[in-house]
Amino acid sequence: MEGVSFMRRLGTLVVLSLLQVLFLNRIALFGYVTPLLYIWMIVRFDSSMSRVSVLLWSFFLGLTIDIFSGTPGLNAASSLLLAMFQPGLLKLFVQFDRHETVVPSSLTMGGRQFAGYALLLVSLHHTAYFILRSIPLCDWSVLVLKIIFSALLTFIFMLVMESVSASSGFKH
Repeated sequence: MEGVSFMRRLGTLVVLSLLQVLFLNRIALFGYVTPLLYIWMIVRFDSSMSRVSVLLWSFFLGLTIDIFSGTPGLNAASSLLLAMFQPGLLKLFVQFDRHETVVPSSLTMGGRQFAGYALLLVSLHHTAYFILRSIPLCDWSVLVLKIIFSALLTFIFMLVMESVSASSGFKH
């Protein structure tokens, strides 16, 4: 069972990395807005994963994006920050027993709770990502616009992925 879970996560990492690097990194709406959909994997980590597993998977996901995007450590650092908060924020949005396994999705959490959870995680990641990318901080107004609109576009793409995965029965 654990081998299947590992292979499923590895497949998700590969698919999301390819999607991000080959297609989504090329999107720059209005010169500012870029969706960072690869974090959907981190948002969907289930409650049974150990803290170390969440951190390792997130680091390798971010590192993979960094290697193929030429952004040394930027995505890895942002992904690690997101991984630090993901388990705690999941507990904030969903009440579950220690022995229960909750896979964050619109089906298991309900649409509103999942939307709030996902939007909070996307906002956290994008804030860290764009602040790190903008060092030295020069133009705050542009930075805030990048964070807000990239987070919204990523969130919309994430909701589309949720609806596709719900209708196809995809598990990750």
